[in-house]
Amino acid sequence: MSEIIHYQDPQSRAVRTQTLLNFYDIPHKNVLIDIRKGDNKKDDYLKIHPHGRVPAIAYDGQVIIESGAITLFLADLYADKMNTPKVGTPERAVLYEWLFFFHASLEQQAMQGFNPETKEKAASEVRRLLGGMGSRLKGPHVLGNQFSLLDVIVYTELAWYKAIGLYPEGLEPFDTFMKSHDERMKPALSLKG
Repeated sequence: MSEIIHYQDPQSRAVRTQTLLNFYDIPHKNVLIDIRKGDNKKDDYLKIHPHGRVPAIAYDGQVIIESGAITLFLADLYADKMNTPKVGTPERAVLYEWLFFFHASLEQQAMQGFNPETKEKAASEVRRLLGGMGSRLKGPHVLGNQFSLLDVIVYTELAWYKAIGLYPEGLEPFDTFMKSHDERMKPALSLKG
C-alpha cells in the first residue's frame, strides 16, 4: 500500500483526518503546514492545495483536498479497520448525513465563534443545530451498538467545539456520548501540535 502524506495543522479541520489516522494507527507521514505562519500561502503548498487550506493528503501520486473527501477516502481505503458502513446501506447514508451536516451547517456557524462579536450567537446556533441532530444518535454509538469511524468523527468534532468554547454543555444525548467515548478517544485526539 502507498504511503499517505498528511498535510495538516492541528488547529484546523485537519484535526478530523489526523484523529482518524491516529485512532486507527494508519501509517502516514505528517507534514505540518503552520497556518499562523502563512505556510499555507507559500507557492510550494499552493501546488498541493490550490486554496491554501488544510488538510490535504497525497496517496499513490494523487492529492486529495477537503477534509470530508479525505475522510471518505480513508473510510473506503480502510473500510474493514474503520468498520465503515457499506455503500448503498442506510448506515452509509448516516455517515454522509453527519459529514455534510458538519461541513455545510454546523462548521459555518462555529466559524462565527472566533469573532468575539458573534460568538454568543454562534454558540446559540451550534446548540440549536446539534439539538436537532440529537435524535440521530442511536446509542451507545452513532450507528447503534457497533463502534465505527462515525464515532471517531462525531467525537472529534464535538471535542473541537469544547476546545473553542462552543460546546453546548448539558445537551443530551451529546454529553452522554462524549463521556462514554472519552477514555477510548482522548489518546488519539489531535487538537494540539
